[in-house]
Amino acid sequence: MVHEHGSFVTRGEGAVSVYDGGQQLSRPAAPPLLEARAITKSFGGVRALQGVDFAVSAAEVHAIAGENGAGKSTLIKVIMGVLVPDTGQLLVDGQVVHVSSPIVAHQAGFAAVHQEALIYPQLSALENLFITSPIKSRHGGLDWAAMRRAAAPVLESIGGDPAMLRQRMGDLRLGHQQLVLITQALLQNARLLIFDEPTAILSAAETDHLFELIVNLRGQQKAIIYISHRVEELSRIADEVTVLTDGAVAGHLGKDELQVDRLISMMTRGEKRVYTTSVRERTTRSSGGQVELEVEGLTRKGMYEDVTWQVRRGEVLGLYGQVGSGRSEMALGIVGAMRPDRGVVRLEGRPVRIRSPRQAIKLGIGFLPEDRKTEGIFPIQSVTWNATSVVFPKFSNLLYNVSAGKLVEVAERFRQRLNIRVDSLSDTILSLSGGGQQKVVLGRWLAARMRVMILDEPTRGIDVATKSELHELIRGLAAEGLALVVISSDLPEILAVADRVLVMSGGRVRKTFDQLAAVSPEDLVHAAVGSVSVPGAGRTVAQ
Repeated sequence: MVHEHGSFVTRGEGAVSVYDGGQQLSRPAAPPLLEARAITKSFGGVRALQGVDFAVSAAEVHAIAGENGAGKSTLIKVIMGVLVPDTGQLLVDGQVVHVSSPIVAHQAGFAAVHQEALIYPQLSALENLFITSPIKSRHGGLDWAAMRRAAAPVLESIGGDPAMLRQRMGDLRLGHQQLVLITQALLQNARLLIFDEPTAILSAAETDHLFELIVNLRGQQKAIIYISHRVEELSRIADEVTVLTDGAVAGHLGKDELQVDRLISMMTRGEKRVYTTSVRERTTRSSGGQVELEVEGLTRKGMYEDVTWQVRRGEVLGLYGQVGSGRSEMALGIVGAMRPDRGVVRLEGRPVRIRSPRQAIKLGIGFLPEDRKTEGIFPIQSVTWNATSVVFPKFSNLLYNVSAGKLVEVAERFRQRLNIRVDSLSDTILSLSGGGQQKVVLGRWLAARMRVMILDEPTRGIDVATKSELHELIRGLAAEGLALVVISSDLPEILAVADRVLVMSGGRVRKTFDQLAAVSPEDLVHAAVGSVSVPGAGRTVAQ
């Protein structure tokens, strides 16, 4: 209820009632700037969004929270026209709008600032701003002066220095790049701005400035959608939060309801299930194994710092963390794809300097990357080629002539072992489902007889049945004596396959859970978001 100059306003469902001098005057309430109704989206057998509803109004910051894989990115792609929903509606100002492409989203006044935005690093900030909509002179050439006059006051209004416009985009700090991208959205007269995990790449000072900027934009009647898994940030910035879990809405919370424990409980569906018997059996079996791989003090500036852990033969070490925690970058450092600045990697107790993935393979370390499509498979090659690419040298002569029959024999052996459903091994790997492709990549490392396997998000985007198969395979490989490191943001997955779990946040190992018999998903999330006191057995690393 709002009182103003002897009159007052009450807001009821669908209407605003104004009382002036005892007389009631009613008018319809303004509809939300954007409303999503029952949005669904599936990819093969995986339902990424399941009947999602939420609404955001002008001068409001609406946060979308959830674990990795909860559906946040898919929802943003639907809003921005990158994906078309299977069912459901988007309403803009109360009217149904078919956002069939990014162009339509732009016309509706939507703009997104992504965590890993597309920039042109060799071009200036000014050129980046106007690359899709340059201002031209009356003679048809580019009017650089006019573009600077248009951009400078907008950039300055959000705390940027107009001198940045002349600098190369790649030379700007990440926080300043973000300011340029926000300026671009404002120059396009965006009414709705979407911030997708904006603080994952920012320093504390840059994060504070971003929050001030968002408050300023809200004051300009902009609608803000703020995507984050960092629950501790939401009480600082959000007016309302929609929590997604497994593609469905777990609930909506108002500003006065934003409590970390409550958000975590909703993100994990209040999951309290513990993994007891099988975990105890696996821990007992693997606890006496020889240390196969050990890292000590591994550091790469700005990505991860002082990371130390070890994995034994017959053990599955789980690494859990959110976007920006440094877990994937650390794995790339171990296999030589993104070399650390300092630290020691030991294999069977012997220090090794791994300068390339090729060297890691020779040492017996296999790596399944997070992005299967762009980093894990050879998309135009056959299933056989993908399954045997690591073992080519074993089946070639001095003239590098490869025995095709031997390669097919190897591929067939692992097709049967891993239950890979394919009509012909000569078919391209893209003819397989996502789960089938992942099995082929795993088969590649099994064929090479690795001693250590690092699996980054091994079941992302895979249907439930195939996920269960891969979990059984991981446990089976550990039983055969392999040392495995499983990096995953899937909480039940980590607890189902791991013997021990390390939680990373902000580039550091925050907590190690050595005994998983009474550990729940909530325990891991508490550790990942930086809670000092974490329930469950384990030891806390200084934060």
